[in-house]
Amino acid sequence: MMRLEWDRKLMLLLITALVVAVASAGHAAMMMHRVKLQPTPLAKNAGLQGATGFADVDVDKGTVKITVQLAAGTRLPMGSVLEGWVVDAGRKGGPGMSHASEKDQKYGAAFGNPEFAALSRDLPYALSTGILKPRAGSSRTFVGSFKIDNTLAPYNAVVITLESDGNKGTYDPRPGTPVLAGEIAK
Repeated sequence: MMRLEWDRKLMLLLITALVVAVASAGHAAMMMHRVKLQPTPLAKNAGLQGATGFADVDVDKGTVKITVQLAAGTRLPMGSVLEGWVVDAGRKGGPGMSHASEKDQKYGAAFGNPEFAALSRDLPYALSTGILKPRAGSSRTFVGSFKIDNTLAPYNAVVITLESDGNKGTYDPRPGTPVLAGEIAK
């Protein structure tokens, strides 16, 4: 009789653990988004219209893993690199909805300049996820990963730019030509 009661308690404990594990996995899967990256109209200017890719974005953990595949016979233009970005739309355009506001300027205007602050809210905001590196043994596959100790909830899209200055020396840190883009599902 005692053995049967012990078996029931063990079974109940195992079922509870399984339910918690399944619920946790379901919650984690909800926060991970696979973003399909598609060529932009500007990709053609660099011969990259056949490029494809995807990004795995974990909004809560602040992680982005990007993979870009160039079409057979395609190479990046000489001296150029690919760079990943997560992007929040501006009030005057960009992918998705803008999260621009003055709520975070209670103690003064962004940039210490009201005119710059207003202009910055109009433009999309792009946060670099870094340069994509060739995958070992491949000249057509480029990968990158990024982690920030913050949520990625305000960001609407993943964009891959072609940095024709190679991001060397005193390069322009703003985004270059967007060649691939995809929206992060909400």
